[in-house]
Amino acid sequence: MAYLQSVLLLLGLALVLFAYGHYIHRTGDWGGVLRFWTRGMTLSVVEFKIQRAGLLVLILAVVVRFCQVLFQW
Repeated sequence: MAYLQSVLLLLGLALVLFAYGHYIHRTGDWGGVLRFWTRGMTLSVVEFKIQRAGLLVLILAVVVRFCQVLFQW
């Protein structure tokens, strides 16, 4: 179960970084990525879906860790 958590964390992080890398390659805007909490980034539809999938996988990894600790798997 610990391997699943690690794989999910790495996969989620890789997806988010891939989406941001694609955005930087497309626009050349490093500042938008560094200030991601502002509305400066305009992701394409594909970048947005990849980013959301990565965030979903990261949240799933946290849920797996929570269940692992809670149920002592």
